Amino acid sequence: MTSNFKNILKHGRNYLIASVATSALGFISIPIYTRLLTPKDYGVVSIFMGVVGLLGSVMSFSADRSVSRYFFDQKDDLDFRRFVGTSSILAMSFFILNSILLFVFAQDFGHVFGLSKNVVYLIIPISLINIIGLTFEQIYGPLKKSKQIAISSFLKGFLGFILSVFFIFIFKKDKFYGHIIGQIFAGLIIIFFLIRLIKPYFKWSFDISYIKYIIIYSVPLIPYALSGVIIEQFGKVAIGGSQGMSEAGFYNLALSVSSIVSIVIAVTHQAWNPYYFEYMNSKNYSQLDNDFVRIIKITIIVAFGVAAFGKEIGLILAKKEFSGSLYLIPVFTLGYVFYQLSYAYLRNFAFSKSTHFMTLTVLFTGISNVVLNIILIKAYGELGAAVSFVLSYFLMFVSSWFVNTYFVKLHATSLKRLLFPLFLVIPFYVLLYIVIYIQSNFGAIILKAISLSILILLLFWTDRKMIHLFSKNLLIKMFQSKLKEDAIDS
Repeated sequence: MTSNFKNILKHGRNYLIASVATSALGFISIPIYTRLLTPKDYGVVSIFMGVVGLLGSVMSFSADRSVSRYFFDQKDDLDFRRFVGTSSILAMSFFILNSILLFVFAQDFGHVFGLSKNVVYLIIPISLINIIGLTFEQIYGPLKKSKQIAISSFLKGFLGFILSVFFIFIFKKDKFYGHIIGQIFAGLIIIFFLIRLIKPYFKWSFDISYIKYIIIYSVPLIPYALSGVIIEQFGKVAIGGSQGMSEAGFYNLALSVSSIVSIVIAVTHQAWNPYYFEYMNSKNYSQLDNDFVRIIKITIIVAFGVAAFGKEIGLILAKKEFSGSLYLIPVFTLGYVFYQLSYAYLRNFAFSKSTHFMTLTVLFTGISNVVLNIILIKAYGELGAAVSFVLSYFLMFVSSWFVNTYFVKLHATSLKRLLFPLFLVIPFYVLLYIVIYIQSNFGAIILKAISLSILILLLFWTDRKMIHLFSKNLLIKMFQSKLKEDAIDS
C-alpha cells in the first residue's frame, strides 16, 4: 500500500512538473509575443487557439478518449492493441470527415469567428496533431509512463515557442501566420516520435464490439470535454467576433495573467487527488475537510494576490497598448475561486463512478456560459464576458453541490466551512476598486500589499500552530543539513 502510494506521488510529480513548466512557458512567452505581434495579430492567434480548443473533441467525436479506460478491461496485450487500432481508425475516420466539412465550409465557418478562410484551413493540421498526442497520453497514462508524457508535453511547448518566434520574424505582414505555422511545425516534429512510441501498442483492427464500447463510453464525454473549454474560450471568441481582434487580444492578456490561479488549481487537483481517495476509502472525513479548506484558503490568497497586482504584472509583461482589459483580472480570479470550490463535489462524481452526473453538470454550465455571453457581451462588452466567466463557474459550484447533496449523496466539506473564507475575502476585493482612485501608484501598491498580508493572517490564523510547527521542523532540518555539510568539509 505504501509502495503504491509512493508511485502515485512520483507520477503526480511528473505531471505537476509538466503542467507547471508548460503553463510557465505560456506565461513567459507573453512579453515576447506582445512585442512581436500587433494587438490585432495577437487577437487572431487567441481566437484561433480558442476555436481549436472548442473543436478538440468534435473533430474526432472523442473516439480516442476510451483507450485509457479499456486498458483496465483488456483480456491480454493483443486485445488492447486491437482496441487501440480500432479506436485510432475510428477517430481518424471522424477526423477526415470533419476536416472535409471544415475545408468546404471554411469561408462560412471563419465568418462566424472572424477568421479568414486560410486561417480556418490551419485548424485541420493542428487538430490532427492534438488527436495523435491524446492517443499517446491515453496509452502511456495507464501504463504509468508519466515521465514520457511530461517530456513530450514540455518539448512540444518549448519547440512551439521557438519555432513560432522564428516564423514570426519571417512574415513581413500578418505575423499571426508565423505563430500558427510555428506551432504546426513543432507539433509535426513531436508526433513523428509519438507515432513511433504508439506503434508497439497498435494493431490494425476494426472490430464492431470495440466500436460499441467506444461509442457507449466516449459519446457522453463530448459535452463534458466541450463544456470546460467553452467557459475558458467562448467569451474570447465571442468578443473577437463582435468587438474585433484587438479587443480579443486585450481580453486574452487579462485572462492569461489571471490563469496564474488556474495553475495553482491544477497543481492542487493533481497533488491532492491521491490523498482524497485515501481519505474517502478510509472515511477519514475530518482530515479531508481540513485539507480541502486549506486548499481553498491558498487558492483565495493566490487569487487575491493576482487580483491586486495583476495590472502591474500585465504592464511588466506586455506593451502598454495591450493593457486595455487588465481591469478585468480581479473578476476572472473570482471565477477561478468558484471553479476550485466546485471540485469539493465534482470529485465525488468520479469517486462514485457517476460520471454522467459530471457530464450533466458541466454541460449545464457550458450552455449557461454561451447564453450569458450572448446576453451580457451585447450589453456590457468585454466586462459582460468576464462576468459570464464568473457566473458560469458559480453555477458549476451550485449545481455540483445540488447533485452531490440530493443524488450522489457522498460526504463533502460543508458549505459553511467553504464559504467562510470566500465571504472573508469579498471586502478585500471591494477595497481593490477603491484603491484605483488613489493617485500615487506607490501608495496603491503599499496598500494592496498590506491588504494581502492582513488577508493571509486572517485566513490562516486558526492554522498558526501547524504553520509554526512546520516552519520549526523545516528550520531544524535545514540547520542539521548545514551541520552535516560543515562536518564533511572539515
